[in-house]
Amino acid sequence: MSTLLLSLFLQLAVPTQQTVSPADLCTIQGVVIKAGTGEPVHKATVDVYPAANRRVGNDEAQGGSAETDAMGRFEIKGLNPGRYYLSAQRNGFVRQQYGQRTPEGQGAVLTLSSGQDIPNITFQMIPAAVVTGHVYDEDGEPVVYAQVMAMHYAYVRGQRQLVGNGGGQTNDLGEFRIFGLAPGQYYVQATQRGNRFENAKNKQGYLPVYYPGVIDANRAAPITLRGGDEFSGVDISLQRARTLTVKGHIINAGCGDSLRGAFVLLQNSNPSLGQTNQGFGSTEQGAFEIRNVLPGSYVLTAMLRDEGKQCIGRQALEVSDGDIDGIALPVSSGVEIKGHLRIDGDSTSNLGALAVFLSPKNSNMPYGGSPRDPVKPDGSFLIKNAYDGDYEIDVGSLPDNYFVKSARLDGVDVLTAGVTIDPKQAPGSMEIVVSPNGASVDGAIIKDQQPFQGATITLVPDPPHRGERQLFKITTTDQNGHFTIQGLPPGDYKVFAWEKIDPGAYTSPEFLQPYERLGEPIHITEGSRNSVQVDLIPAKESGQ
Repeated sequence: MSTLLLSLFLQLAVPTQQTVSPADLCTIQGVVIKAGTGEPVHKATVDVYPAANRRVGNDEAQGGSAETDAMGRFEIKGLNPGRYYLSAQRNGFVRQQYGQRTPEGQGAVLTLSSGQDIPNITFQMIPAAVVTGHVYDEDGEPVVYAQVMAMHYAYVRGQRQLVGNGGGQTNDLGEFRIFGLAPGQYYVQATQRGNRFENAKNKQGYLPVYYPGVIDANRAAPITLRGGDEFSGVDISLQRARTLTVKGHIINAGCGDSLRGAFVLLQNSNPSLGQTNQGFGSTEQGAFEIRNVLPGSYVLTAMLRDEGKQCIGRQALEVSDGDIDGIALPVSSGVEIKGHLRIDGDSTSNLGALAVFLSPKNSNMPYGGSPRDPVKPDGSFLIKNAYDGDYEIDVGSLPDNYFVKSARLDGVDVLTAGVTIDPKQAPGSMEIVVSPNGASVDGAIIKDQQPFQGATITLVPDPPHRGERQLFKITTTDQNGHFTIQGLPPGDYKVFAWEKIDPGAYTSPEFLQPYERLGEPIHITEGSRNSVQVDLIPAKESGQ
């Protein structure tokens, strides 16, 4: 190992102290300029925020902010030693993070030592791009209030799919303008949510259409934008289709005595079609009728609030070649999960800074997505309104070196398998153990014999555990090329270092498969301190 690499391994982040003397406080100075021209950017906001979680019972992890002057300069004083992220934002520009290597990638960490003054931070902000065009009906008439969305491919829970990145409505001329877009490749989709009255009588509506006029997203034409581009002429003609009606009743299953104020939402199951609803509504008797529904797969959700209580019911629904009538959709208040959290080997800590929450495995839950409850000082918690579905367990605001060691519901291990909520069967008590003895991995990334700032470091569990999202970890290298990942459970992992990578891609088995040999295997035991040497995967090899 070279002397340079060895020295970088030893440059660990300075631990934050609860009490910091004025002499130990740090300062960041820099400038914000326009990429390509070097012009100063006036009135840009620069924010500094901690890269690490706050410690239990300690609020020392403070950031700061500043606005640039006419010369684009900024200064932020009084920062505690530690690890931070920085970002700059301004109308007309793409929000940028310090050390960011892709428009949507994670920024680099900035490590501040005691009393350090960093005077030369530079943000080169990229002007935002714009897409303009028109939406017409089948007769060439402009469509008013059509919904238009710029979409791009991203990884969501390990799956590559189209997600929205900005949008708007058409005006009376059928014109739209989508602004604030970062450089990249986009697909533009137009839909008409509020179909005209005569179409409702004729039972006709409009299909979602992608530019230049196709229904299948796989045949859509990509639009490649550079910084500051204004891409015009994106004209889309909607296509008429036969629509259907969905009718039914809400059944109140223990949520007060009234159905007043209940509503029903029909949502596309396919995320590529956006989070558009086909309609909503109900009567005081709970009857509902949703018109102008296009064939497809949906999630039907009913929601009712009564005297502060929230009740939800949902079910999958396939709409094919005929109207649907007679749906009975029960709503209930969900279930409560009582539990207790303790720190392994410590019965004296105040646990009031932590929170237990259930994270849905299914990303398409319109309501009741992540029930949670702050942990009381004695470790007790009560999660309310946990609705039907599959969930993962997590504990928020853990200190850096802590990890969730075990979670059991009615004596059954649910940390690995997760929790399945059935409203008809109330669960028992949950016991969670948090260990303060998490492992850590650190290292340094070198490129061309120099420290490499802003590399994305991902820690990926071995294949048997790749369905457990809480085991995936990510960080970036700081200005010294150094990285640290803390609070790791025992297990077998691989460490990857990427020059550039799409957000979330490292959680996709399909994406990782060609790069498995480039990851550095590591076996982690509880409380171990591990250093690893890993080669940087160049951007050209990861498809960037």
